[in-house]
Amino acid sequence: MSESNKSLVEQFFVAGREVDRLSFMTEDVEWWNGLGKFPAAPGQTVFRGKEEVGARILGRAPSPPQPNGRRIDRYDLSTISFHDVHTIADGPYVFRQHLYKATTTGGKPYENVYGFLFRFTDDGLIDRIWEHWGTLNAYETLFQGPLVVHDPDEILMTTPSVRQRLDLERPVDRDVISECMEIAVHAPNGSNQQPYRFIFVDDAETKAKLAAIYRSAMADFIGRPRTDAAEDRVDRTSEAQQRIARSVAYLAENIEKVPVLCVPIVAGRTDGHGSGAHAERTSTFWQAGRWGSVVPALWSFMLALRSRGLGSAWTTLTLIREREVAEVLGIPYDEWMQVGLFPIAHTIGTDFRITPRKPAEELTRWNQFRSS
Repeated sequence: MSESNKSLVEQFFVAGREVDRLSFMTEDVEWWNGLGKFPAAPGQTVFRGKEEVGARILGRAPSPPQPNGRRIDRYDLSTISFHDVHTIADGPYVFRQHLYKATTTGGKPYENVYGFLFRFTDDGLIDRIWEHWGTLNAYETLFQGPLVVHDPDEILMTTPSVRQRLDLERPVDRDVISECMEIAVHAPNGSNQQPYRFIFVDDAETKAKLAAIYRSAMADFIGRPRTDAAEDRVDRTSEAQQRIARSVAYLAENIEKVPVLCVPIVAGRTDGHGSGAHAERTSTFWQAGRWGSVVPALWSFMLALRSRGLGSAWTTLTLIREREVAEVLGIPYDEWMQVGLFPIAHTIGTDFRITPRKPAEELTRWNQFRSS
C-alpha cells in the first residue's frame, strides 16, 4: 500500500492539468498550509472539503487582497519544475520534499523548498495534506511585488540623494510612479486637506526647458553675493563636499536625460506674493502648516521609490526661477508654490550604504535648548 500511495503522490505533482486531482481525495479532505501566517497578508490556514480545496487551492481562486493594496504575484503553472525530490512512505503517510522552480506572472524567477505530508485512508484516498514551505522567501517574492528593500529601518537609513547613480537609459513606467503616489498620499497633512499636486514630466521637450532653467538657476546660486549666513560659510574644500559638488554638477549636465522629472506644488503662498490672505500669511505658523502638508508626502514618495529600486534627489535650485518653471508647466504662480525639482530614475544598483550623518546624540536636546 505504501508504494501505491507513494506513486499517487508522484502523480499528484507531475501529471498534466487534465488529471482530476480531487479524485485522489476523500470528500472531507483537509489541506493545511502557511498562507495565513504571512505578515500583512491574511488568509486561510486550513481548507476543508473537496469543494473548497478544489476552488481555493487547485482552482487557484484569487488571493485575498492585502491591507496595503499591493497586488499579489503568483507563479505561472506552465513554468513549474521540480528538483531534488525526496519521497518517504511510512504506513498511511507519504512525505515529499522538493525544490520548486517557476516564473511568476510578473516575470520574476520563483524558487522555494516545499514539504508535503499526505495521509491516506485504507481505501487509498488522501484525507489530510500538510503543506510547509519557505514562507519568508515566498512572502518577499510573491507578496512584496517589486520591492528591493523590505526592512523599514534599512529604507529610512539608505535613501540618499541620488544623482550619479540615476540610470539615464532605462525608462520609468508610469505605473511605478502611480504605485509610489498611492503610498505617498497617505502621509500626514494639515486637516487632511492634501493641498498639494505632483506634476510629473516625461516629455523630452518640456524636460529640456526645465533643464535650461535649472542650469541658469545654478549659475544664479553660484554667483550670489556672499554673506555671513551658514549656507555661505560651508567649507567646500573637504573631500566630502567635493564629492557632493561633482554629483551636483553631473546632475546639472544630464538632468534632461533623466526619464522623469517631478515638480511638486502646494496650494497658497507664504512668501508675500499672491493675492488676498496669502499675501499676509507669511509667519512661521503659516509656513509650517503649509510645508508640513506636502513634505511628508514627498518623503514617503522618495521612500517608495527607493524600496522599488528607483532613486531621486531633492533639488531646490529652480525655486530661484520659480516663475519661469510655472510658465513652462502652466502653474498659476499666485496660487501655488513649488517645492523643488525631483529627478526620478531607476538606480544603477540598489545596494546603498547607510548615509553618513552626525550622531543623533549631537542633535538631540531634552527639556531645554542648548547650543552644544
